Amino acid sequence: MKAVVITTPGDDPEVLQLQDVEDTKITDDEVLVRVAATALNRADTLQRRGKYPPPKGCSEYPGLECSGTIEAVGKNVSRWKVGDQVI
Repeated sequence: MKAVVITTPGDDPEVLQLQDVEDTKITDDEVLVRVAATALNRADTLQRRGKYPPPKGCSEYPGLECSGTIEAVGKNVSRWKVGDQVI
């Protein structure tokens, strides 16, 4: 899959690069979203600068806000199904 990667902490937008990364694995309680749109919020910009590490167990990639379509659901997920649009 592709993801925006923080190559090194810094203020310049050049520290963000679109790269091929390993496919995400979901747990039994998670869903996998094919992202159609994303944005960087304040926490993401602080993470880019090296001042806000991602919470334990969360993705290392910026883009906390996104929208897209659910591609997979964990076995404990009952509210969502593949094909649902989410934001």
